[in-house]
Amino acid sequence: MAMAVRESVKHFQIEKARSRTTVMVAISVAVTIFSLVSIKSLLSQGAYQRRVINAKHAADTQLKKNVTAAQSLLSNYNQVFEGASATNLIGGQNDKSANAAPPNGDNARIILDALPSKYDYPALITSVSKILNQDGISEAAISGQDQSDTQTGAAAANPQPIAMQLTVSGKAAYANVQKVINDFERSIRPFDITNIELSGSESSMDFNLSVTTYYQPAKSLDYTTKEIH
Repeated sequence: MAMAVRESVKHFQIEKARSRTTVMVAISVAVTIFSLVSIKSLLSQGAYQRRVINAKHAADTQLKKNVTAAQSLLSNYNQVFEGASATNLIGGQNDKSANAAPPNGDNARIILDALPSKYDYPALITSVSKILNQDGISEAAISGQDQSDTQTGAAAANPQPIAMQLTVSGKAAYANVQKVINDFERSIRPFDITNIELSGSESSMDFNLSVTTYYQPAKSLDYTTKEIH
């Protein structure tokens, strides 16, 4: 009887030790899994923080470059547009009045007239009419296609010149026709004469010009955001 009791006690102790070992192993496994998950999470967070720091460093470097470029642009702007020189960029008088005719005029107006940033067909016709009138052209006619409805002239990151076609005709003495052609060539705004048709005498000559000019949409400043993953 006493032996059976001792065996029962020993069996109980063995089972107790086995249960304790099982619990210890389970705890060890749980701690190991938790540690692995924590290490993975820490490594992931560390990699993310490095990407954020690198992105901030790149943005800070670019910002410093932008500040330097802006200061240089402001300096150049002041020299070109706010200078007190009596002579403009093309050698005329630095005249800010609205009635100043080329080569006179202020630098800002000269640059805007050279390559407008908007499609303005009526303004173009007015400019060409002014050239014909001052050169004594009779029976002057200007024809072209007004594309105001389709030419939005929206600002772009990399704008390119857009062509505008015109046909200019009239009657004048040969010397006046030469003057018209020379005025187109000397104009602040670029005019390409692609075809010339002449008929008549030296004192009364009909002419027909195919002319191409341009405008260039403004440059846009695109601001973007970047999400770090």
